[in-house]
Amino acid sequence: MNEVDVERTEKIPSIINMISYGTSGFWGMFTWTVFGSYVFFFYERTVGLPVEYIFYAMLIFTLWDAINDPLIGFLTDRILGNFTRKFGKRFPWIIIGIIPANFVFVLLFMPPTVNAATNPLPIFYWIIFSTCLFDTVTTLCFVNVNSLFPDKFRTDKARRRAGGILTFFSINALPIATMIPPLMIDFNNQATFIPMAFICVAIIATISLLFLPGMYENKELIDRYYVSKEKPEGFITALKSTLKQKSFVYYIILFFGFQVVTGSLTASIPYAVDIVLGGTETDTILLFAAFLVGALISIPFWIKIAKKIKNNKKTAVIGGFSLVIGTFLSTFYTSVFDSMIYEFILGFSMGNFWALMTIYFADVLDERITLTRTDVRGTSVGISSFFSRLSRGFQIAIFSIVHILTGFIEGQSAQSELAKFGVRLHMSVIPAIVLLICTIIYWKFYPITPQIWMENKQKLKELGF
Repeated sequence: MNEVDVERTEKIPSIINMISYGTSGFWGMFTWTVFGSYVFFFYERTVGLPVEYIFYAMLIFTLWDAINDPLIGFLTDRILGNFTRKFGKRFPWIIIGIIPANFVFVLLFMPPTVNAATNPLPIFYWIIFSTCLFDTVTTLCFVNVNSLFPDKFRTDKARRRAGGILTFFSINALPIATMIPPLMIDFNNQATFIPMAFICVAIIATISLLFLPGMYENKELIDRYYVSKEKPEGFITALKSTLKQKSFVYYIILFFGFQVVTGSLTASIPYAVDIVLGGTETDTILLFAAFLVGALISIPFWIKIAKKIKNNKKTAVIGGFSLVIGTFLSTFYTSVFDSMIYEFILGFSMGNFWALMTIYFADVLDERITLTRTDVRGTSVGISSFFSRLSRGFQIAIFSIVHILTGFIEGQSAQSELAKFGVRLHMSVIPAIVLLICTIIYWKFYPITPQIWMENKQKLKELGF
C-alpha cells in the first residue's frame, strides 16, 4: 500500500467541519498570546512585583502542570461505557473544559490591590491560583481537542488541509491578541488591564461557540474507539511507555525548542518597545503586524514544500534551522522600522511549525496506537501539553535570570544599557541557541522516515483504526 492508496480509502471531513475545528486554533493562540505577551510584563513592569516572586509562582505553576496535564490526558482517554457510545469520548470533556476557561481568563489580570513592594505575598498567591486554575480547565478542553485531530483527520491530505485551516485561524488570532491590549492598556496603570481582559473574554467565548460543532464525534469515529480488545494501560505504565517511544521524545524536544522561541518572542516585544526602543503601546502593534504578515505569506509556501518533499522529518528539520536563523537575526534591531523587517523574516520562518506541527505530532500519535494496539492518545497529548507549559516556565526562568543579572528595575521604563542588552538576549540570542540544539537532536535521532510512516499506516489499517 502506498500513500495514494491510503488517501483513497479514507473519507475526508467536509471543509465546513474542518473550518469549525480550525477555529479552536484561534482560541488557543489568542489566549496564550495575551498570556505570554502580558502576564509576566504586567506583574513585573506594571504591578511592580519583584521578579523573584514571579519566577517562584511560575515554577509552582509548572510543577502543577507536571501532574495536571498527563493525568487529565490519561483520565479522559477512558471509555465510559454507554456514555461514550452516546456522547463521544472527547466532545463532553471539551464542553466541560471550555465553558469555565472562557471566564477564568479574566482572573489573570485581577490581582489584589496591595502594594507589591511592601506586601508581595497576596499577589504571589494570586498568580499561583489564577494560572493553575486557568491551565487546568484549558487543559481539560485542549488535551481532547488535540487528541481528536489524528482520529478525525486520518490521511496526510486531510491533515495538511485541516492543519492549514487550523494555522490560518491561529495566525489570524495574533493581530487581534496583539492589537487589543495596546489600544486599551497603559503600561503604568494596573486598572486598565481589567477592561482589556473582559474584552478578551467576550472574544474567546464567541469563538468557543464556533468550534464546538467541529468537535462532535460521529458514529463512525466513536465505533473505532471500541475496535481494540486490549486492556488499556494504567497511568504509570502509560507514562513510562509514552516516554519510551523514541519518536515522541524527539518530537517533544523539537516542540520544546519551538515553544521557547515563540514564548520568548511574544513576551519580549512589549519589553523591546517600552525599554529598548522607548516607543509607545501602539508600536507593539507594528511589530506584531509585521510578524503576522510574514507568517501568513509563508503558510502556502511551507505546505507546498511539505507536499513536494513528502518527508515530514526533513520538512521539520528545514523549518527548525530556518527559524534559528530568523530568531538570531532579530537581535540587531535599532528602530521600530528595522524591527518590523526582522519580525517579518521571523514570522516567515516560524510559519513552518505553525502550519505543520500538528501533522508532525499526528505521525507520532499514529505510531503510539501501533505500539499499544489501543486508541489511547490522551496521555501523550497531556505530556506534550506539559512540555508546552514547561517551555513557558523555562522562558520565564530565562527572563528572570537575565533581568537579575543585568539589573532590571521593576516598575520602571528607564533602564540601564546592560538591562536593555538583556532584553535582546532573551528575545533572540538565547532562544535561538535553545532551538538550534533541539533541531540538531531531532535531525539526528527522530526515527519516523517515509518508509516507517507507510508501515505505520498499514498497521493502523490492519488494526482497524
